[in-house]
Amino acid sequence: MDEFKYLGERIIDEPWSLEPFPHLVLENFLNKEHFDIVINDDQIHFEEHKTTQRLMQTLVTKDYRVQDFPGCIMSSGTYLRNLINNDFPSTHSACESYGITYRLNKIKNDTIKELVNYMNSDHFHNSIKKKFEVIHPTTIVSAIQKNLTKYEISPHPDIRQKCMTYLFNINKDDSVENEEVHTHLLEFKENKKFLYEYWEKCIDVDRFWVPWDWCITKKVIRKNNSMVMFKTSDNTLHGIKMDYDHLKWQRTQIYGNLMYKDPVHVTRQGSYEEHI
Repeated sequence: MDEFKYLGERIIDEPWSLEPFPHLVLENFLNKEHFDIVINDDQIHFEEHKTTQRLMQTLVTKDYRVQDFPGCIMSSGTYLRNLINNDFPSTHSACESYGITYRLNKIKNDTIKELVNYMNSDHFHNSIKKKFEVIHPTTIVSAIQKNLTKYEISPHPDIRQKCMTYLFNINKDDSVENEEVHTHLLEFKENKKFLYEYWEKCIDVDRFWVPWDWCITKKVIRKNNSMVMFKTSDNTLHGIKMDYDHLKWQRTQIYGNLMYKDPVHVTRQGSYEEHI
């Protein structure tokens, strides 16, 4: 894994972006040689499909499995029926649709396997903790995932158990930069900014998703081979709402997070509907 240690060193050296909250955007995260290996591998990206059913079959053949994930359901059959009927009964009242996520369970390419192993290693883990000044014990998970169309998570700052989020774009080519498949970084509109203070004071209530029209998008992370990273706090509002043709290509990322081993105890989830 030594050949990927430059990624951890890059995190340490990267200057901060401060709007709408402190975060890192690491463009050209992988060097050209490594990035070309990733995006040209036939397990990461493959031919266009004529139907979603065929795409799902290919994903399974390529060793992807449906992943339990926020904003998604686990039933491929239900997802397929709702896609055909263009009817996505939301799983959350702040959202208009839901999606389905596939995670790559068995990586065949040795270089890509080493990359993901490195992004789950102590060196990468400790580089993130050093940069973001994380002192509490955490676990790390990094994995290759594909999100099909209609995937949506309305603006939210993540639950209190989560310490860090990072999202690394490894899409098929740069054309996807112009599509609506990317992560939004947001802030509350003036009349909803009281929620920052509410979350800060009510630490026994977990943070919750809010409607899109309560927020303003300040930045969208579009570039391929770019990584966005931020430490969870009361103001790290982010969200995604996708509507695209996943038969041509699929939104593909190395998704990762750090979770606290001993999170703050919460007594209830909380809901935006309490604050309408």
